[in-house]
Amino acid sequence: MKSTSPPPNPPPEPPERIKLPPGIPEDSGQLDRILKKDGDLARRWKGFQPRGAQLRMFQETLRAFRQSDTAVIEAGTGTGKTLAYLLPAVISRKKTVISTGLRNLQDQISGKDLQFIREHFDIDFTSAVLKGRDNYVCLRRFASVMRKEKRAGSDPELETVFRTLAEWRQKTGTGEISEIPAKILKKPPFSLLASSRATCLGKSCALNSQCFIQLARAKAASADLILVNHHLLMSDLALKDSGEAKGSLLPEWDAAILDEAHLLEQVAINSFSQRLSLKELQDVCFELSKLLDTLLVAEARAGAGAASQRVRAILDLKASADTQQEVAVRMSLLFQKAPGAEDQSYGELIWPPEKPERRGLKGTLAKLRKDLEELESGSADAFPKDDEEFKPVSMRLKAASETAGFLSGASHPNYVYTVSVSDGSVELAALPIDVSGYLRDKLFNFTKTVVLTSATMASRKSLSYFNGRLGIDPGVKGLVLDSPFDFWSRTVMYVPKSMPAFDRQNKNELFREALVDEMKKLLKVTRGRALILFTSYSQLNAVHERFSRMRLPFRLLKQGEGGESRTSLLDAFREEESSVLMATSSFWQGVDVPGQSLSAVIIDKLPFPVPSDPVYQARADILKKQHRDGFSELSLPEMEIKLKQGLGRLIRSATDWGLLAILDSRITQKYGPSVLQSLSHGPSTNDVETVRKFFEKMEPRRRTSPAGAGPMPGDGGRRG
Repeated sequence: MKSTSPPPNPPPEPPERIKLPPGIPEDSGQLDRILKKDGDLARRWKGFQPRGAQLRMFQETLRAFRQSDTAVIEAGTGTGKTLAYLLPAVISRKKTVISTGLRNLQDQISGKDLQFIREHFDIDFTSAVLKGRDNYVCLRRFASVMRKEKRAGSDPELETVFRTLAEWRQKTGTGEISEIPAKILKKPPFSLLASSRATCLGKSCALNSQCFIQLARAKAASADLILVNHHLLMSDLALKDSGEAKGSLLPEWDAAILDEAHLLEQVAINSFSQRLSLKELQDVCFELSKLLDTLLVAEARAGAGAASQRVRAILDLKASADTQQEVAVRMSLLFQKAPGAEDQSYGELIWPPEKPERRGLKGTLAKLRKDLEELESGSADAFPKDDEEFKPVSMRLKAASETAGFLSGASHPNYVYTVSVSDGSVELAALPIDVSGYLRDKLFNFTKTVVLTSATMASRKSLSYFNGRLGIDPGVKGLVLDSPFDFWSRTVMYVPKSMPAFDRQNKNELFREALVDEMKKLLKVTRGRALILFTSYSQLNAVHERFSRMRLPFRLLKQGEGGESRTSLLDAFREEESSVLMATSSFWQGVDVPGQSLSAVIIDKLPFPVPSDPVYQARADILKKQHRDGFSELSLPEMEIKLKQGLGRLIRSATDWGLLAILDSRITQKYGPSVLQSLSHGPSTNDVETVRKFFEKMEPRRRTSPAGAGPMPGDGGRRG
């Protein structure tokens, strides 16, 4: 008789999903049970950690959704804010736009947070991700590039590229250009695959029914939650305001959640600006000239001679296109020789209405607009109406002429007119000084739910400055919720006893030498593992150059060095624990490196706005004319918010710990102590020995530096 094994035990049934109501009840307090200690989520998921700040944010977001109101919530790192705002959006059944400032948060919400809700909660909803146009491949351009496959000949490298693209086309479900290897997109013609508004043919495109952008928008139109970024949201508002309803990027929505809301104002300024790139103008005139050459070749093949009326018309158009190309080149050269251009990057208020050069430039731009309009109009008659090669050029010419018209028109009091030169490229622009009125009318008008959140919006624990900049009603007080992380026992704040005054006149040499000395002492204690944030590229380059001459026991990474992208630099910083990353600008926010690879954040100088920034100058001038204090009303809150962003890079999880350092003595003077008091940090010290003892307490002393490296310069041969 055969013995039989007992049947295997069936896998345990997963806990029943948490039921959610179909809509927010009048008494929404009954939903608190979801996030409370020993509540629904705690019983179902062992990893849940109840946080008072998360529950409070959940309650305020529910209120805003129920009352179709505006809510402003600063939520410190570790609050769990995405769950606190996603659950009300799902429960409300309102069509909700969720807008983020950075792509990695958008990917986290779509790939992780919404999946978590589907897994743990019993409620059905649909979601879609909608990105900006240039995130998608243009099928018309793709087809044009693929037609060149036969011309690749026997080039193995090109054959591999075409094969990769063909395979991508078969597999892609979204058409996102990020799915194509970056190395392919670096070289023409493959660099031209991304869609752009200037070259999109819209409904007249033969591939419109298959268009990836149209498919993404159709999916968004039927979704309950639509994930976008701030740029797309602001562009949609601008299009609808201009009366281009048919050009709307988003479907009508009932509620919006704006995460990373501290980025919103700058995105709005960029979206509502008028910009004319002389390099792009030069390029489009060159493209038109080439297309006219093809028409001449076609006429010659058809037997038309030089005396032909059509040939003469085409030759006139070509001469005009070449002339406009030369005009763009001459204007570029003129600005590149302007004062400050030797730095290859500058921006200044060059044309306020009362200055003669402003009047002269207005005249030049007015003529440019007229010439471009005539060129586009004449060219439109020369090409067939359905010519796919000419249409994108025509649209770009129209856009350039309209911008030239705006820049040459009457000076708008809410715009500042600038010219900037960067790496030889010249751009003329009109930038809005204040977007608060526009956003108040179009976004915060109390007819829809709008929830704004970020870890860095408040100044001195108040949201009034932030609300004022965005045009949010003063009656919206908002919430400021502290991080649940234990900053007091897990961080130490270092400020030097004294530092030389920062002085632009003497090239900052005394300040810079003291800066290097302080950084060297701190890095010896931390054994590298630091993010050093600078307020200017010149300071970054000068300090990096000094450190590069030293024999350092860790790898030194620098923003912009060797063409490394931001992502690759952060990957190297994470992987090599003892490394030091020196950066400025974009690295003050969006850097998320939990663990010991980032054990110190060192800031060279208080990040006040750059005095030469055109928009800042214009705002300061307005306050001055109103006999108001531009420093306390503008500079100080801007600095404090930026400082919070930089210091916030250190503690990204409950187990993180480390050093926060501000190497600017102004933080101990006048306004400084109140700013310092508003920041999340541990005990303050001006003694490096105290920092050393803190590190010894938080981790065992190592006999050698990381990776067996040698001593720090000036260490007298001792190991750190």
